[in-house]
Amino acid sequence: MYLKNLFLGIILGIGFIIPGVSGGVLATILGIYDEIIYRLNHLFKNFKDNIFYLTPLVTGVIISILFFSKLILYLLNNKLNFISYVFIGLILGCLPYLVKEIKVKSNKSIAIIPFIVSLLFGIFLFIIEKNSLATTSNPNFLLMIIAGVFYAIGKIVPGISGAALLMLLGIYEYFLSIIANPLSLTISTIIKFIPFIISFIVSSIFILKLIDYLLSNHFRITYSAIIGFVISSILFIYPNYFSILSLLIASLSFLISYNLSK
Repeated sequence: MYLKNLFLGIILGIGFIIPGVSGGVLATILGIYDEIIYRLNHLFKNFKDNIFYLTPLVTGVIISILFFSKLILYLLNNKLNFISYVFIGLILGCLPYLVKEIKVKSNKSIAIIPFIVSLLFGIFLFIIEKNSLATTSNPNFLLMIIAGVFYAIGKIVPGISGAALLMLLGIYEYFLSIIANPLSLTISTIIKFIPFIISFIVSSIFILKLIDYLLSNHFRITYSAIIGFVISSILFIYPNYFSILSLLIASLSFLISYNLSK
């Protein structure tokens, strides 16, 4: 169990650093999203078992962030489009699972209005991101607090990328450069990150409780909205480039994702 969850954590960590890829979506693909939300919200109900389950996941995420940050910088700088099609296939592959979950757990079909609203909101975020070119290497106190909230949303809500939301604020490259070089952190940089960390923790606690409540009491509406967010997230990673090889890569990752989420 420990090694399995460590591996799953490493996969989840990828969603913490790639723009447009949500860790929540990857958790959904792997079939562990609901369980993670439940265990985090009921941590002390069965503390020992929950810690044993969550610790390797968190460890894997940390390992993934530290290792893959430099790799992602390389991929982004060299515009290797194939990596985008890997995740497009993975995201599309989990959609049948999400739709099936609604039918199984609510005995109803997808709720159209929440689906459309979340889909349009995701498209709205994409349009803003495409037209937001300003970046900063010296974010202020308020910006760091907002970044903490946005990053928490992106890490918990499937289909919304925390990295993409940081791009909207113009500080994604700033964060990624720091994560890729943790040993070069100065005292002033660490102090600047304190409001971000506090904001992220407080926001995460609130969002986790909200998602747990929605999954327990409004499962059909919640999952319908998740599907809309998941579909819209494809816009963030589509590289505006197509080839037969990219189609084959997307198809292969689709089959992998579809079978993992069955």
